[in-house]
Amino acid sequence: MKGSSPFAGGLPDGRRETAMEWMDTARELAEDPLVRAAAGEVVRGLRALVRRVRRGRGSAAAHSEAVPAIPAGAAEGTETPMTNTVDTTTGEQLAEDLLQGVGNEYMQAATRFLGAHRDGYWLRRFEEDQELAAAVGCPLINRDGRHPSVDWSAVGRLLTLTGSPVTRSSRSEALVLEFAASLVGECPVQLRPFLQVFDDAEFTAALQALRAARGGEG
Repeated sequence: MKGSSPFAGGLPDGRRETAMEWMDTARELAEDPLVRAAAGEVVRGLRALVRRVRRGRGSAAAHSEAVPAIPAGAAEGTETPMTNTVDTTTGEQLAEDLLQGVGNEYMQAATRFLGAHRDGYWLRRFEEDQELAAAVGCPLINRDGRHPSVDWSAVGRLLTLTGSPVTRSSRSEALVLEFAASLVGECPVQLRPFLQVFDDAEFTAALQALRAARGGEG
């Protein structure tokens, strides 16, 4: 006959019967030798785990005593400084940087024309594209003087070079560079391709460059 449990008192009949069945089942399992053996293994495993944790805490405490703490100021000094590598210089600003000390109005007009085109597309390539420099055997930005400036002679050679990297650019991009070089006398041009290929914005910019080259305000 199944025993009763004081914990089941005060429960409704249905729940009392269920609780008593759970208790009886637990007693039967506790008396099973296999269950006892398994429980013993679990207890021994827990005890071993506790011993390992205690040993680990002791080792960590000893390590913390052996290694001196890093002062707050020294810790801050060891951080790698973050640098902002985003270039926020506009094409127009880049053109002005390359015109410091340049008094030739033709060169001024040509450099500003390239600075206004696609946010300084060609000026940035002059500075960064090593293939262009390798093609003509020298940098396209001359840095020998006090201020860097476009080496228009090198640009002229780049445009007339057989197999020039410029030929892999779009026709519109190549014409923009040819027009700029023509302003300083480094590239002969035919006007018809410009009339056919330049869009309204490029055509307007070219007219402004021509006026600036003549000494006008642009």
